[in-house]
Amino acid sequence: MRRLKSVKDERQRVKLILELKAIEQGRAKYPNGEEMDADYRRMKYARYADDFIVGVIGSKQDAKQIKEDIKNFLADKLALELSDEKTLVTHTERAAKFLGYEITVRKSNDQRRDKRGRLRRTYGKRVCLNVSTETVRKKLFDWGVLELTNRNGKEIWKPKCKSGLIFNDDLEILDSYNREIVGFYNYYSIANNCAHALNNFSYIMEYSMYKTFAGKYKCRTRKINKKYRKNGKFIVKHMTKAGVKERYFYDGGFKRKKPTYKSECDTMPRTIYTAGRTSLVERLKAHECELCGATDDLVMHHVRKLKNLQGKESWERHMIARKRKTIAVCRSCHKKIHDGKID
Repeated sequence: MRRLKSVKDERQRVKLILELKAIEQGRAKYPNGEEMDADYRRMKYARYADDFIVGVIGSKQDAKQIKEDIKNFLADKLALELSDEKTLVTHTERAAKFLGYEITVRKSNDQRRDKRGRLRRTYGKRVCLNVSTETVRKKLFDWGVLELTNRNGKEIWKPKCKSGLIFNDDLEILDSYNREIVGFYNYYSIANNCAHALNNFSYIMEYSMYKTFAGKYKCRTRKINKKYRKNGKFIVKHMTKAGVKERYFYDGGFKRKKPTYKSECDTMPRTIYTAGRTSLVERLKAHECELCGATDDLVMHHVRKLKNLQGKESWERHMIARKRKTIAVCRSCHKKIHDGKID
């Protein structure tokens, strides 16, 4: 670099610059340390419930010995058996599966400039958390929103109507899809490929919701979009005590979030489902008790009993339960009704 600064001839400068670039490119191919240094060994252990992973900086033989030690400890101390089929020794260049993530260590010599303009190999030797296509597909299957077809040997994903929701109110259908989307995204938001992997997930969930609404109203998805879409957003309006409110279909995107180590660790995605006998819209619309006029802590009381529904299919019982006549009452009056103090 000092020689380059002192050279005045333009041709000589170009020649030196090319030589420097060649040297830098050659240097970038060499590791910055000895990965298999016999004097440097490290091990990291992480566990969630009955699932665990052990990270080892060392040889494959070291990893096998650690696995054998764990197997012996579980057998001798805890009377448990370690599954050889599920407990694998995996190189970091291949994906190790843990809690729905695929964990790898990136191997790359690509460079980028730091704040001072110097080239640095910042991509290599970085731990990557990825969400696999198989994980997304399995979750969509579990929710009953995905249908697979085969076209010229290629697997095609198609959204599917969620028939179990067609008897619910519009607001409940929308909330059900929003809860599933947000719950899945929150758990996998720290994945390096989060934005890319959740693109198909978002499409399937969105059009499955359209098909569910279409199944409810026995029409095409185009008509559903025309009815509910406003200014590019899918909106469901509902009545509350404060007036008409709007609820939107999730459109916050799937940008990767940087993991934070100061807060509590995230848990596995848990989506809360509601299958109440009273619709959410009815509960939101209740203004006052129809017996005493109270306006606080209202519930919906069903006039007809459920004992005559025995022997029917579960979906039939749920549908009939949702169709029963109801009245809005406060908790005090509701207790009196069940105690037989109010006819």
